[in-house]
Amino acid sequence: MSYQVGVDLGATFTAAAVCRSGWADVVAFGPHAAFLPSVAYVSPDGSLVLGEAAEQRALTEPDRVARQFSSRVGDGTPLRLGGVAMTADALTARFVADVVGSVAGMVGGPAARVALTHPAGWGQHRLASLRAALVAQGLGATVLLSGAQAAARAYAERVLVSAGDLVAVYDLGGTGFDAAVVRKLGDGRFEPAGPPEELEIGGLDFDELVFDHVRTALGERWAAIDPADPAVRPALARLRRECTLAKEALSADTDVRIPVVLPGVDTRVRLARAELEELVRPAVEETAATMYRTIDAAGGSPEDLSAVLLTGGSARIPLVTQILSEILGRPVVAVPNPKGETAIGAALAIGGPAADEPAMAAEAEPTRIALRAVPGPVPNPVRPPVAAGLPAPVKPAHRRFGLSRTLATAAAVATALVVGGGIVLASNNGPSGADAEIKAPPTTSETERAVTTTPPATTTKQPAPKPRDTEEPRRTRIEEPPPEEPTVTSEPPESTQPTETTTETTSTPPTDTTTTPTDPETPEDPPADEPAEPGQEERTES
Repeated sequence: MSYQVGVDLGATFTAAAVCRSGWADVVAFGPHAAFLPSVAYVSPDGSLVLGEAAEQRALTEPDRVARQFSSRVGDGTPLRLGGVAMTADALTARFVADVVGSVAGMVGGPAARVALTHPAGWGQHRLASLRAALVAQGLGATVLLSGAQAAARAYAERVLVSAGDLVAVYDLGGTGFDAAVVRKLGDGRFEPAGPPEELEIGGLDFDELVFDHVRTALGERWAAIDPADPAVRPALARLRRECTLAKEALSADTDVRIPVVLPGVDTRVRLARAELEELVRPAVEETAATMYRTIDAAGGSPEDLSAVLLTGGSARIPLVTQILSEILGRPVVAVPNPKGETAIGAALAIGGPAADEPAMAAEAEPTRIALRAVPGPVPNPVRPPVAAGLPAPVKPAHRRFGLSRTLATAAAVATALVVGGGIVLASNNGPSGADAEIKAPPTTSETERAVTTTPPATTTKQPAPKPRDTEEPRRTRIEEPPPEEPTVTSEPPESTQPTETTTETTSTPPTDTTTTPTDPETPEDPPADEPAEPGQEERTES
């Protein structure tokens, strides 16, 4: 029986789904993983090792490992991996071909059609570059569609979406954020309803904030770590992984304790959900404001939307749902499987009744916004009191958010050694082990940011959306009346002092929630524990 394959190529993880007779299922690439790390290793003879096998070689030969290479599609500057030079376009196409080949081996034959997703913000230049590289790999007939189109297609398989309805897609992935609005056509396909917008904010930035929290909590113990110690690099890799697991666990738990096992250090650092939310709040508020602007640019308002979908692993953070609901003034829908859902939608787009060529992405490149971390006290961000139906808030001044992902792990350790004005020697007089006491010193730097909203001169009340007279959907959808129109005000942000990070001290082994993720089938973005691939460009202010 013929089948179709949908591939959701992400900067950190890749998923695939197989569609037969209009039914699609996610492909499992291993006994415990339904997703494949988007990692490539180039061996000395020039051959490629991809996925989990490449991840295992990252610690011993980091200069031959490439990560997040799909983010550089369209950039003709080749990546230097060991002694081999390869463009990001060619590496991405080789990776996709390997995924399609792996699926064919599991299913028992080649696929009749292949669909590949891409970020909604990609313009024609990047799509043409990717298409040319796919042709070189024998995949010239691959259907390209945005992740927003695929996510909306999968949603429409579960919940009734009528022709002409608008669906907003909030996609917060590992390396970036995409906001897009798509419209359902009469033949079942989805097309872009307006220009998308993207930010250089993602789950890896959140992982780095958790890592900084641990580093601050360790204080002098962190400064005493010797970066020349050969045991430091693998220990730091484990610590970064624990930070990622802690972030994932806090989507369901109220606090966690992060195990820290480094040369001369064996302890645990407590992190509460409230602390994590304060760390990521400025970035989340920025993404929500961007989503509002994208809806306005599509010529609609939040009340005109059939649904607001949350996709991407980092969109599972509860604060995302809270802030986005407040700004849009309506409920949002968190898809059950953020990564696999998009792959399923891609497979359905070419295997269902509406299997013609999906609409391409927007012709023009979207607005790109980069945020930068700056030292100093953190002003308390003021959420823009946006009323439904009002013009979109004025775009604030943007700075690059988070720490650069291109910093090598060794450089991060070396930088930490000079915190406090000098090198602090390790002491053997203090306790060690899982019960060791630590107290975090006051945070010396946070992400500085303020959200500014310019209210309109007049307020126009939008009529309530007319209920759709259609057949009963397969999933019950709760309709809520439009929110009352709030008064729009503009207040200057109030400055607050940084919250002091603290850790708990106990005399018995802690019994709090571990950092095991609640959903092992949907991994979050992996930590940037190895040096980035050569040729990676630093982000600049937009």
